[in-house]
Amino acid sequence: MALCTCRTALALAMSAGALAVGSSALAQTGADVVYTDINGISHYGPVGGIHAYALGTYTCNIGNANLHWGGSWSGSPIVGFNAYRLSNGRLEQIGQSFGKKACCAAAGSGCGMTCNGAGGSVLGVGCRDIYGSSYNGSHGVLAPRSNVNAFTGAMTTPSSTTGDAIFKRLQVPATDLTTPGALYFVEGVYVGNDDAPNGNAMNNASYKRVVVNTSTFVMTEQGTMQVGQPAIKAWRTHGLGLNQEDPSVILGAVTVPSEGTFHYAHKVTDLGNGTFRYDYAVFNLNSDRSGGSFSVPVPAGVTIISNGFRDVNYHSGEPYANTDWTVSTSGGAVTWSSPQTFAQNPNSNALRWGTMYNFWFVADTGPGEAQATLGLFKPHTPSSVTFAVSAPVTPECPADYNNDNVVNTGDVSSFLSAWFADITNGTLTADFDNSGTTTTADVSAMLSSWFAAVETGC
Repeated sequence: MALCTCRTALALAMSAGALAVGSSALAQTGADVVYTDINGISHYGPVGGIHAYALGTYTCNIGNANLHWGGSWSGSPIVGFNAYRLSNGRLEQIGQSFGKKACCAAAGSGCGMTCNGAGGSVLGVGCRDIYGSSYNGSHGVLAPRSNVNAFTGAMTTPSSTTGDAIFKRLQVPATDLTTPGALYFVEGVYVGNDDAPNGNAMNNASYKRVVVNTSTFVMTEQGTMQVGQPAIKAWRTHGLGLNQEDPSVILGAVTVPSEGTFHYAHKVTDLGNGTFRYDYAVFNLNSDRSGGSFSVPVPAGVTIISNGFRDVNYHSGEPYANTDWTVSTSGGAVTWSSPQTFAQNPNSNALRWGTMYNFWFVADTGPGEAQATLGLFKPHTPSSVTFAVSAPVTPECPADYNNDNVVNTGDVSSFLSAWFADITNGTLTADFDNSGTTTTADVSAMLSSWFAAVETGC
């Protein structure tokens, strides 16, 4: 316990300069854990082209009851660290760590509330605890996320194991850290076995911007911690550049009845050639049932030109598979699915707590509102939840090929440009008759539609 005693003294010494993040007006019923700031970032590796990181933690209990901390509470609360990259109009998760389990709490000030002085096996009401990044990167304090039920807060912490320099830590491939013009963010997501049962998990994710030195791969904190906000929200806040909000990114959240919450975001980009890119991101804050599929409706007459998917890899012995989700563009929808159902393999790749997945496709029609469906991985009732997103709609006037709401020669020019590009590249942008191939029949079909629209309107 010598390490904890020294760390407690450090917390008390540093508390005078702490960032105030709460007030008595913020106090919740029961214990409420919040990740309030990062106090340093440690860098490890690389090993096999992968760098690893550990984040320091300032943690507050802004509830009205003491928070279980370490000891007989199986390491609760536990915090998982994530990394994200915002580039080319899309926010993607590029890394994750094991969960860092608690040891013993300090009883410092710095939470904007009066600290009741309780420490050790609890974090007192209004009190702040501090862990340094090097301690948070110690192999012995990192436990698999698979040992945590993020909705109930139940958790077990197995015997500690050790490994190489990146083992269990926040792992990020070097290739994801050198994207020109990209913005980077890190996030911590807490789970507590008394925070969760009191319904106080909605503020358990916090994020902060970082910069990456592309020579040394050292991360440095920038700006202020976005306390109680998941990193998916950075997509809108910085979507058009640093501190430049992108109003076309729509944010929302959906809660599974009597279970956990998912955050989601979506954006439509007009590619300027009669096609549109539809981007979706879904972040699982604390659902143990997890996501097993994601589906966006596509009406008849809409051509899906391409599609994509991105997840984040598990590592260091986590039992979960990393096989990418499959995708289907039939049946009136674009649907991504876990490679296996829960019944087939409980450890199949699913959207589990503290992770974000991306889904996208390019279509030949503009957006309207539709209901996306998030299928749940673990069986129960309901089997899915829905929420409103932007999705393709049936074009009101196919002859208005460039979607400028006017039928004129510009539509013919746009179509022919796309048609010649299809012939050259083997794409299907100008598959006007939806035959599955681009041929001269598409030119005939488009011109027939165009002449009819010029004469009679759409």
